[in-house]
Amino acid sequence: MINQAHPQGKGESVNRIRILDPQVAAKIAAGEVIIRPAAAVKELVENALDAGARTITVVVEEGGRRLIRVVDDGCGMTPEEVPLSLTRHATSKLAAEIDLLGISTLGFRGEALPSIAAVSRLTLTSCPPEAKGGFRVVARAGEILSASPWAAPPGTQVEVAELFFNTPARQKFLKSPVAEQAQIVSSLRHLALGYPQVHFTLSTPRRTLLAAPAAGTLVERVAAVLSPELAANMLPLSFSQGAWEVTGLVTEPEFTLASARFQVLLVNGRVVADRILGAVLREVYAGLLPRGRHPGAVVHLRVPPEAVDVNVHPAKTEIRFHESGKVYPRLLAALRQALGPLHGESPQYRVTWQPEAPPRAAESPLPGLFPSREPSRGAAVPPAGAFTERVPAPGPVFHPGPRSFRFQDLAVLGTLDKTYILAQGPDGLILIDQHAAHERVLYEALKARGPAAAAQTLLFPRVVEVNPGQADWVRANLDQLAQAGLALEPFGGASFIITAAPAALAHADLEAVVAEAVETLAPSKSFTRPQEVREAALQVMACRGAVKAGEVLAPEAIAALLVQLDEIPVSSHCPHGRPLWRLMSYQEIRQSFRR
Repeated sequence: MINQAHPQGKGESVNRIRILDPQVAAKIAAGEVIIRPAAAVKELVENALDAGARTITVVVEEGGRRLIRVVDDGCGMTPEEVPLSLTRHATSKLAAEIDLLGISTLGFRGEALPSIAAVSRLTLTSCPPEAKGGFRVVARAGEILSASPWAAPPGTQVEVAELFFNTPARQKFLKSPVAEQAQIVSSLRHLALGYPQVHFTLSTPRRTLLAAPAAGTLVERVAAVLSPELAANMLPLSFSQGAWEVTGLVTEPEFTLASARFQVLLVNGRVVADRILGAVLREVYAGLLPRGRHPGAVVHLRVPPEAVDVNVHPAKTEIRFHESGKVYPRLLAALRQALGPLHGESPQYRVTWQPEAPPRAAESPLPGLFPSREPSRGAAVPPAGAFTERVPAPGPVFHPGPRSFRFQDLAVLGTLDKTYILAQGPDGLILIDQHAAHERVLYEALKARGPAAAAQTLLFPRVVEVNPGQADWVRANLDQLAQAGLALEPFGGASFIITAAPAALAHADLEAVVAEAVETLAPSKSFTRPQEVREAALQVMACRGAVKAGEVLAPEAIAALLVQLDEIPVSSHCPHGRPLWRLMSYQEIRQSFRR
């Protein structure tokens, strides 16, 4: 039985089925589309972009609550279309049901203008380019109060005053004018990134919040709407496969951000809220960024309109791919290609030199780098190799042409503080962090070889006891630790037996390795996926197995380490994202001595 009456009091009943009042229904529908002033701005600007506008000016007062004015120079509307546009589901972008399968416009539902009009005092003026005059309508709470011819330039102007004046519940949940204004700025920035050829302006009566003239390149647009510093530290992104195309910009590994708010994904020009970009960025930057730091990215994904469903959310901020399995690998391939030598591709920039034909880490034996960790008597420093190429400055710097060197060709001068290897190169003095360098070598080897090759069964298994509160986590992640090469078996209570470990940890304190891995992984909510657990475990094992700062290295051990650095795909940062080498240029040295 549908909606059966519930007794209340003396035989009274409630919850009888009725038809909603049209005004109440309109307010509910408006609340699904226009949830805050930024949503109104987004809808109006998207309409302007669909109308072919090349200049869009937005003015807001009190965070958009008092006034929103959007002026564009698009195609405009005829006198008959202006009042019709305030009718729900009135649209020029769909004609039949089949059109829903190939939507190429930002707006198509015919809900934006009537939804905004239902909760504000709205004035709409529009004029087609060829017309002698425009037309104007004034509406209040969705009802048209006046409609008449009006002198107006080509394009459309929409003024939204007293937003949510008739919906106090919605006003109650709005944040401060400053916070709502920040939301508008963020929304318009993202739209501007999707349409660099359009001139955007956002202002208040007191100041200009955003000025983005039409730009020739995405780099120029990023500099205008986000940050010149961010734009200067971004790499171009370009990848295509059939009808799928990925373009945009990503930050260089050494330029990091405190949050992920500068990660923008656009699909066919539409700004979407999708976690896939963040997941791809985490994978491609794994081991290159310090923990808690984030890359920036502006990624444009262009797919056939029929390959994506944009009709899954009233505000059109979410989409659904018909073949979602194709999205992740394409974005991943594009990002890896952009980062160049960090992932074995042809670089747009270089942070380290890669040999002409380097053996992959998976093909090289697990590195037993250090035949001796004490200096051997009578050992000589390897002779300097022939330097024929220039050494690039460390960090993501654009070069007009390739400048490269091999670590094994450097002239080793000695060590500093038993921690840094000092070597001479054509451009100056190179300092190499011995722990970070060995840690990266071990990490790449462990990662490339896989669990079957990485783990060696222990002749004498060892017992390790973990914190009782973390024992459940260990038992739940035994398979993931084994995938990383660390095999454990329950031994009762909070104790476990270590039955196998990577060969690189043969001389390491395995109990301490397990304890550190569990201490690092178990308390964190960040490590919830199997891949993240394995990745973090590899980092801990590489760190534990690597030579430490303060250990004295024999010259032959240093030479072996430099050779290994030339044979791995990443030789710029340790797995935790710290740089492993630095250059002090001759010019810098001369200037310090005033030469």
